[in-house]
Amino acid sequence: MKPHEPVNRPARGTAPAQLPLLSPMLATQGTVPTDPWRWAFEVKWDGIRVLAYLPGDGGMKLVSRNNNDVTFRYPELADLPALLPGEDVILDAEIVAVDSKGRPSFARLQERMNLDKLPAIKAATRTTPVSLMVFDILWRSGGQTTSLPYRARRELLEGMGMESGRIGVPPAWHGEGDTAMTWTLTMGLEGVIAKRLDSRYWPGKRSRDWIKIKHWRTLDVLIGGWIPSDRAATVMKSLLVGLPEGGGLRYCGAVGSGFTHADRTWFATELRRLEMESPPFFNPRQALERGHPVRWCEPVLTGEVEFFEWTPAGQMRQPVWRGLRGEHGP
Repeated sequence: MKPHEPVNRPARGTAPAQLPLLSPMLATQGTVPTDPWRWAFEVKWDGIRVLAYLPGDGGMKLVSRNNNDVTFRYPELADLPALLPGEDVILDAEIVAVDSKGRPSFARLQERMNLDKLPAIKAATRTTPVSLMVFDILWRSGGQTTSLPYRARRELLEGMGMESGRIGVPPAWHGEGDTAMTWTLTMGLEGVIAKRLDSRYWPGKRSRDWIKIKHWRTLDVLIGGWIPSDRAATVMKSLLVGLPEGGGLRYCGAVGSGFTHADRTWFATELRRLEMESPPFFNPRQALERGHPVRWCEPVLTGEVEFFEWTPAGQMRQPVWRGLRGEHGP
């Protein structure tokens, strides 16, 4: 390592002495509530969840969900305390980076997440700047606000004047779930978080008072290989799937969720009958980069996959198996 390249490492998150160390509240997966008038709807940001600790002395700590202090990685957010002079607060927020179309991009954010060398971090603030979306307040002026209902916490938050070039309080739709879903879909955003208006904040707990509703895409894919389970070769761990392209088959991802145990056993048996020595994909290296033993098969079975978005490498992000097309299956 060069002497002029100082390195910082994420420390375990600790709150300033006068503030308690809390954990973020977590949402459950679901659909738009049937009683939307009892809910507020916020954008589901595709970023890094942090709690921001401001003791009121001009300092700040950003602590990740894994309880790591990541403040040093995002120096462009250092003016947050100046927006709240003298305030001792704990804020719940998301760090996001945007793509060329102005949409939050987790792929772009990954360019920042693991930087430790300070010169690289400084350079990245210019090439891949981040923003802080603040959506809840857990502590203010010497006391917790977690027992307050959402609507009261939201009022507090909106009244704090926390607007800057890279820091802000994004809007919420009260009682307008369909509007929120339509708007976020049109804008190419990840989805919506529904929050019950009369609910308190439950630090560190997953609650039905918050519901995450994602926009998913569906796709028909061809199965061109599989990865056996680490525990038993007679059980499938994940399917390697592709799309027809240019007269060949392009590998577009490994699907490992959405299967029952019966599905996994059935695929291991059936795909052995279709086994072939060479890969059916014209870009098999991407499949082999996963580092697991791979078994190739004739791409004759078609299935439906649900996924969130395409990665820059042309692979599906967060794919979930939905079932085989045609009269196949266990």
